[in-house]
Amino acid sequence: MRSQIDLWMTRLSYLYIVLPFLLFAFLWLNLFSALIFGGTVLVSLILSWKRIDPWMLVRLKRGRTFWVIVMVIFIVFFSGIGSYTYQNEDFPYRNAMFNDLMSYPWPVMYHVEGFEGHFLNGKDTLMTYYLGYYLPAALVGKIFGPAAGHFALFLWAVLGVLITLYLIAKYLQKFSLAVVFMFFAWGTLFFIGALIKYPIEKFGTEGNYLWAGMRLYANSNLGSIYWIFNQSLTAWPIMLLILNKIPLKNSIFIYSFCLFLSPFCFVGFLPFFLYYLLLHYRQGRDLQEFVKSCFSFQNVLGALAVVALTYFYLQSNKAGQKFHYIPFSSLKVFVAFMALSWGIVALILFPKFRNEPLYWISVAILIPLPFFQQGNGMDFPGRVSMPAFLVMLLLAMRLVLEEKRSLTRKAMVAYFVVAGVAHFIFETGISMWKTGVANLSYRTNLHEVLMQSENPEYRAFGEELKEMRNKQVLIRDPFKTITHPSNPVIWNYMADTEGSFFYENLAKKREP
Repeated sequence: MRSQIDLWMTRLSYLYIVLPFLLFAFLWLNLFSALIFGGTVLVSLILSWKRIDPWMLVRLKRGRTFWVIVMVIFIVFFSGIGSYTYQNEDFPYRNAMFNDLMSYPWPVMYHVEGFEGHFLNGKDTLMTYYLGYYLPAALVGKIFGPAAGHFALFLWAVLGVLITLYLIAKYLQKFSLAVVFMFFAWGTLFFIGALIKYPIEKFGTEGNYLWAGMRLYANSNLGSIYWIFNQSLTAWPIMLLILNKIPLKNSIFIYSFCLFLSPFCFVGFLPFFLYYLLLHYRQGRDLQEFVKSCFSFQNVLGALAVVALTYFYLQSNKAGQKFHYIPFSSLKVFVAFMALSWGIVALILFPKFRNEPLYWISVAILIPLPFFQQGNGMDFPGRVSMPAFLVMLLLAMRLVLEEKRSLTRKAMVAYFVVAGVAHFIFETGISMWKTGVANLSYRTNLHEVLMQSENPEYRAFGEELKEMRNKQVLIRDPFKTITHPSNPVIWNYMADTEGSFFYENLAKKREP
């Protein structure tokens, strides 16, 4: 059944994925390169739109859709995206980069000073990072000012979540509040490990998500929105479009953008994408026909343009060029992490999905990942595992929606409830609390009342409110720019222009 809603939502999903690359190609590259790379991808986008086969079979009721939009706005509002509410510890770097994208000419260049002994000190550098997510909002900020840019970043995040929820509903052929709740509830049982590791009085004040160490962590969906939105909100739509079996002649083209927008997810989704291609091949079992069915302008030239430009751009950044194997010293911690992050879910899913290849691909990816690391950070396993966790979420949703009275369904519902409550408290709840307390300090004289109380706890809270007064404790923007001397990880966001193929041959030239 042809659906106009599905046609326009799928077109919007394509545009959400492709627009950042088009902005990068047309506004960061020299004229010749922009016409080659940007022109090829623009033509590919138009051709891919014509290939869309809309088939959404679920009615989107207006009342339900309205409340879903309200819920998404609420969740994203307290993520800190847009700089309206409490921001977590990753935001100093994200804010600095976003500030530079709004204030510097494109391509963003620096002359690094004040970093004595650093290999980039005294060098001319180019911002080199998977920055595609920020470009549409940064362009709005360039034209209309920083306030408009921050609001655009907030709206871009809301749109990304709504597209993701729509594509999940399409995959499940079910659009309900239960599906939305399960999406936001999805995550690990990290708090059990944290309760075992930390004394109860320190619970909530330590690195709860990192209770098993830096390498052993996995994001919840709320955590992915609150901490790594630039990767999750771009990768989720790409992966869901492919899982929804988009036309084969568009598939390689759409998948290629994952390398530009979220490189770790590009790696993590590769086994699933190969399985998707295998399914198409097995339908005809004729290699020549299969290659012909894949062949299209967008799959060949469009995907090649995206992959080539992304490679030329990112390969000059030295931060991500180390790849190594790291063994574990504690088998007990490793097994406990595996059980609490996905092992329990895998056991619940096993009776229904033991013959489902997507299930086994997910397990095969998740077991070895923590033993490997790329770059100087420790986030490789957590980021590369995102596609496998998305697939497990979809299987868990199917179990809840398709089974009626089974024990595994009850277990899966219980898991969603427990994990959802924990992640809501630690992500949205903490943000709501800290945002509320800060605004009490900024906008009221409550501290004066509390400091006169006979209750020592009230007086202490009053002192805390007074201490916050006239200080910005919500919005984390201490650096203002990536090259602030206090930024310890400038190498993560830039590359030396000397010897850079991208800068010397493809980028617009300007003085830093």
